[in-house]
Amino acid sequence: MSKVFKEFKKHIVSGNLYKKFFNNQNPGQCIVPNNTKVENAKHQLRVDAGEVIDGYKNIYLQVNSEAKNTALKKFKSKHGSDANVATAKIKVDVPEDKQEEEVEGALESMTEQYSSKIG
Repeated sequence: MSKVFKEFKKHIVSGNLYKKFFNNQNPGQCIVPNNTKVENAKHQLRVDAGEVIDGYKNIYLQVNSEAKNTALKKFKSKHGSDANVATAKIKVDVPEDKQEEEVEGALESMTEQYSSKIG
């Protein structure tokens, strides 16, 4: 797993940003990081919300257009910045004390997909 993705996952969990995954978002809306040029360049990746189906929200890991990492830039130039690097689902009706665990599980499931596409 790349350092970029490892740091991104750490940022989500240690910054308590996992709570944002349980807010209501429109499909296609960025969940994390905050959608600013500075944040996009810093983290190089983003998680977008998808549709909620049967109590599960689809989430999509994508490369930000400001990415500097060579492998991420290569993926973005080949597939575009809206291409999914990885996908997962989170249960939306999760007690607050289990939300971190739910998001960590989803991010972990994205790790293998990320590694196979990015390296």
